[in-house]
Amino acid sequence: MLTFDELSAWLKSKNIVPEKKLDHDDNSKARFFPTTGGILKTMAMENPEYTYMAIDGTKNCIMTLKEIEAGNVHHAFIEMSACVGSCIGGPVMEKFHAAPVKDYAAVARYAGKNDFIVEQPDRTETIKDFNIIEHQSRLPSEYDIKETLKQMGKLKPEDELNCGTCGYDTCREKAIAILQGKADISMCLPFLKEKAENFSDTITRNSPNGILVLNDSLEVQQVNRAALKILNLRSANDILGDLVVRVLDPGDFLKILGTGGSIHDKREYLAEYRKYVEKTIVYDREYNSIFCLLRDVTEEESEKEKREDISRQTMEIADRVVDKQMRIVQEIASLLGETAAETKIALTKLKESIKDE
Repeated sequence: MLTFDELSAWLKSKNIVPEKKLDHDDNSKARFFPTTGGILKTMAMENPEYTYMAIDGTKNCIMTLKEIEAGNVHHAFIEMSACVGSCIGGPVMEKFHAAPVKDYAAVARYAGKNDFIVEQPDRTETIKDFNIIEHQSRLPSEYDIKETLKQMGKLKPEDELNCGTCGYDTCREKAIAILQGKADISMCLPFLKEKAENFSDTITRNSPNGILVLNDSLEVQQVNRAALKILNLRSANDILGDLVVRVLDPGDFLKILGTGGSIHDKREYLAEYRKYVEKTIVYDREYNSIFCLLRDVTEEESEKEKREDISRQTMEIADRVVDKQMRIVQEIASLLGETAAETKIALTKLKESIKDE
């Protein structure tokens, strides 16, 4: 099933522009269906023994069902709509406008005076027998109800908000439904919200990386323990509410505010704290918040510097060894040159002496 909102988005994604044209069909009274009482308008309602009524709104529907359950309603045809005003007053419609009179008038102008001409089924096909649904679920004990409320995060009476988002009027009714297998603990918006927040807080508190959250005025709104350690702060109160310039250079934050972009894994040296960090900054426009992640890489940089220092020393030693070897080679060559010259002179003199004889 599609809402008109989803249908419009689908047509737009496919570049389809429907032709805006209204047809006229006098046999279209069923177009009243999305309005309160629209189904009754298409019925003959000729049985004098029956009462015909239209009920809209969740609370009214629940009350009516309870009346039926109590055996107070007989010989009645009841048209029920969970939405106030029926379908034309549904949640997606309310998101764009809330004009029940105008919407009903628009439907009334478009609907015809007679029913659509359709082939009627055999009367026997429209008959159905319903069996009475008896109460089989036992009422849980008070202890079980309280324990279930605790699992829902309702530790105190004031925790029971009774907001109705789960479909039950009270948290207690929801707990009973859980014990009877009709509902689940996750069907509680405040519970899920609190659980998500607690989960997020746990991750933030225990993350080995420093986390700071700023507003768009560059004021620190949240800081975790790892960030306090990196920035040499004793407690969060030392920086919460203050400008980030107190602890970090605001240049990158101002840049992010101006461009709306982000910075990832930027390595820099924090001279004031004698630490190297990898900095990631992300701007969330929807919540006007800036998230800063600091990863302490001081040990990595120290190891890198040690390796570079060892490499440098090794190269210096190698250069000195090569220089010394070259000097030795030169000295040997010099000695060999002198010896060769003396030998040549001696042999020449010997040659001349032999020649003179």
